[in-house]
Amino acid sequence: MTTVVAPFATHTQHAELYHCAAGGHTDWLLLRLTDPDGVTGWGECSDAGPLAAVLRVLAGEAADAATCRAVRGAVRQALADQAARRAGQPLWQWLGAHRPPGPVELTALLRRTAHPGTAAADAGAAVAAGFATVRIAPFDSPGGDRLGHLGLARVRAVRAAVGASVRLLVDCHQRLPLGELTPLLAPLARLGVDRLEDGASLARPAELAELRRRTALPLAARADSAGPGQLARAAGLVDLLLVDARRAGGPAAVLELAASGARVGLRNPSGPIATLHSAHLAAALPGEPLEYPFGEVAAERRAGLLRAGERISGGQLLLPAGPGLGDEPDLRHPAVVPLWRGALTEPGCPPV
Repeated sequence: MTTVVAPFATHTQHAELYHCAAGGHTDWLLLRLTDPDGVTGWGECSDAGPLAAVLRVLAGEAADAATCRAVRGAVRQALADQAARRAGQPLWQWLGAHRPPGPVELTALLRRTAHPGTAAADAGAAVAAGFATVRIAPFDSPGGDRLGHLGLARVRAVRAAVGASVRLLVDCHQRLPLGELTPLLAPLARLGVDRLEDGASLARPAELAELRRRTALPLAARADSAGPGQLARAAGLVDLLLVDARRAGGPAAVLELAASGARVGLRNPSGPIATLHSAHLAAALPGEPLEYPFGEVAAERRAGLLRAGERISGGQLLLPAGPGLGDEPDLRHPAVVPLWRGALTEPGCPPV
């Protein structure tokens, strides 16, 4: 693998940003870079913040830190895809995997819903489609002072729908203070929850240590923007670091984190380009199944946005053949609309 640190040191890239209306409330921002030799690469900066802020970063101006990280991550994704295409290698090989990967195992990331019955139906559909792991964020829907009780009811409904053999992950998204989460820990353990995610932040190691003391459940925490100091203070407190490659600085940054000895899982609440990037990275970084937003967008619509199509079967994603990602958006699709184009010498914002 060639790690890209100073991507625009020798030449300017031609950049194009596309908007993809996936349906419902979901849309994606896709970035294409083209170098002076005509070699292209694709990245994704969906959920990067307001479009105006994304365009400011692409124009070389400053924006908030989260937008900067997401846009820079998309640029680094596109550069990695471009470099692998130039080398004539699939991205997983360029990233350092030594043998062809098999199908990439997926975790069904369930839609946010307030009603336990809807969550159960979604989970049952995921298992029927072949997914062996489901993840629910039960505290994301409104609930006021009964949020903990309602969230637990959603978890119970999902467990009843999927049976005892399916792995069940619970993402707290730090919605509950530790005092409200604590009474739920024993019931969650009795329900056979396989991992509790984001119950406390890496930025609050004392709280994370207290959560570790109060439960034997395996713990995971988001580490997209965690610095070396935070990671050092959290050592031994979590079993898994969850990373969105776009927000962590691109694929090279994720591989460097894994090379440090950390156990890393990939977050992927994303469109088909980011999913392809994450799948290639997962092949070079074996371990946890890759998140897949199940049911958010109809599978046939997602597949139709790519030229070769997103191929998912039996809860697994089949990587396409060919150099780089092996696929790219179908620019003839009416949902894929150009938003901006220009010369990109270096994204704006200070290093993040």
